[in-house]
Amino acid sequence: MFRFSLQKALEVRERVEKVRMKEMAEKLARQKGIEYQIESIQDKIAGQDSQANQAKHLGRIDVNQLKMLIAFKAKKKLELNGLNQAFQKAVAETEARRLALVEASRQRKTLAKNEQIQMDEAAGNHYFQHHHKGNHA
Repeated sequence: MFRFSLQKALEVRERVEKVRMKEMAEKLARQKGIEYQIESIQDKIAGQDSQANQAKHLGRIDVNQLKMLIAFKAKKKLELNGLNQAFQKAVAETEARRLALVEASRQRKTLAKNEQIQMDEAAGNHYFQHHHKGNHA
């Protein structure tokens, strides 16, 4: 006769939870990678601005250097726009994976709690049956 095993179902839920955890970790790593790229570009722009300001104060900057700086900053701002869009998408994907992980954890915990309740009831029934037989025998 088939007997449903909460333990087997719990093992499945635990595996699902681990998969969801791995998926979220991958999305979070992608998000952090994009964040690092954004910071790196912002640092490069700030560095170029600083160098240009120093050269300007020393009177060592010419029109060609200014044109190159403007072109560099325009190119980096385009890159930043693309990365910011990718970052927003990555944040949304990470959040979706986080919610899936929360749901998988909730399902596993609920099943574990149900299994404990079932075991407690079985132990109580077993005790009652044996204790009751002993008093009436």
